[in-house]
Amino acid sequence: MLAALSLQANGEESLTLLFAGSSSTYWNDFPREAAKAIEGKITGHIDAKVIPEIVGRSGSDIRVYLEPGFNKYEYGVKPGHSFLDKIRNEKPPFVVLQTVCRFIMGDDDPTKTGDAHAKAITTYCEAIRAAGGEPIFFEMGWGKTEREAEGRQRLFDLAVKNKIKFFAPCSTAWARVYREKPDLALQHPQDNAHPGDLGHFLNLACFYAALAGESPVGKLPRTFPVWPHGKYEADEAKLAAFRPDAYQAKMAKWMFKHMSIGKIATLDEATAIYLEGVAWKMTQEVSSKLALADK
Repeated sequence: MLAALSLQANGEESLTLLFAGSSSTYWNDFPREAAKAIEGKITGHIDAKVIPEIVGRSGSDIRVYLEPGFNKYEYGVKPGHSFLDKIRNEKPPFVVLQTVCRFIMGDDDPTKTGDAHAKAITTYCEAIRAAGGEPIFFEMGWGKTEREAEGRQRLFDLAVKNKIKFFAPCSTAWARVYREKPDLALQHPQDNAHPGDLGHFLNLACFYAALAGESPVGKLPRTFPVWPHGKYEADEAKLAAFRPDAYQAKMAKWMFKHMSIGKIATLDEATAIYLEGVAWKMTQEVSSKLALADK
């Protein structure tokens, strides 16, 4: 059994799903929504309750956690501790690593080679496994350029190197949707940094496919909570009345403005089925290639 699994009073297994990432990971309370989507369905842990957590800060490549003296975490780490301390001490059974196309291509890397991102991810994979857990790649990249495509290849090669078993091919799925249905707005027109409602749904479908090992088609809710995009003022009445759940309460308080709005997105059935189908096809393709590379 993986580390940090526990039995609740009713005898059900529970496990922690720890995300490491910045705003493109936590947007829309993604860790919480992903945990809800795959609860009781994770390969090898059917019926287990999933407890979401996230560690990190806004706007940063997760490689920065390895910088000497780094202490600028905004959520998920106790004062004076590090991401590696959290892994070693808490032993989360699954850790989702935000692996980003542009970061592995050298953006946000003083060397401009992307080596720092790759080395950091490898260090984290080794630490996670040493603590008895399993790393998960959150392949991320919302751009449409050849640079993004090369980044996806580098991330795949990094996954092969680290013998990754769980790979959520979100950037790969986005690229396919861009080709097949360019009119679908995976991002909000006022926000090119984070997933929009459709992009969020597609990412959830990729996580379902990767962690459950089965098709997400018809499995995800068509109505789900999201955060607003662009500039807006907080609804002071809603903010005052907002009561965060266990996951939300651990996040930076400024996020409560987004959470308290209570915005709900609804997908039509045809679009939902299409996006779930893309997620399943891309996950199958990447999983097959990873399995072949491991032989």
